[in-house]
Amino acid sequence: MEEKHWLSKLLDQLGESPTSFARSIGLKRETTICNVLNGKYNLSAKLANIIKEAYPEVRMAWLMNGTGAMFEDIANKEDLAELGIYTTYLIPRTAMAGGLENFPADSTTLENCERIISPIKDVDYAITVNGDSMSPEYPNGSIILIKQINHHSFIEWGKTYVLNTCNGVVIKNVRKSIHVDRITCHSINPNYDDFDIYYEDIYTMYKVLMCLTTK
Repeated sequence: MEEKHWLSKLLDQLGESPTSFARSIGLKRETTICNVLNGKYNLSAKLANIIKEAYPEVRMAWLMNGTGAMFEDIANKEDLAELGIYTTYLIPRTAMAGGLENFPADSTTLENCERIISPIKDVDYAITVNGDSMSPEYPNGSIILIKQINHHSFIEWGKTYVLNTCNGVVIKNVRKSIHVDRITCHSINPNYDDFDIYYEDIYTMYKVLMCLTTK
């Protein structure tokens, strides 16, 4: 991976432009950051230390060579929360918009997941959308932030959820079915038909709190 790619990934995670990122680390102008992003200069140890001081959760090894996890394995999330920084785990699976895929795999543990910065608190997980049935609101490749609910107690009809079922994981608008033992899954994209899922086939449900897309 070229250096401009991994530094741009950090800016994407932080939601910063080169100008705002430069200001956040104490630089007067964004020229140095732009030169690194464009591949004109390598990221120096001095600049890496400046970034590390401003964002202590970023791993120095990742800053210097782009290898390994972007963020430190932070045990005390409350310390970051006090700084207004919230993190969550990006599950290495996809929420299918149109089909279903097993999730999570038996081998998936939180230790294997990348920790990413969340712009909001109280997020359980992040997961990537795969497919276009929920476009344009949830486009293919976007990352959604989700929080588990007790679907046996209450479901807010008409809202978007990620459903972990016996057949895999799907992201859909959830509507009340004409059958009392099922729920109806609705796609935003009109090219896809609605379908029902039995309550007994749902392991867990997660409410979609936010969608993150890269322009």
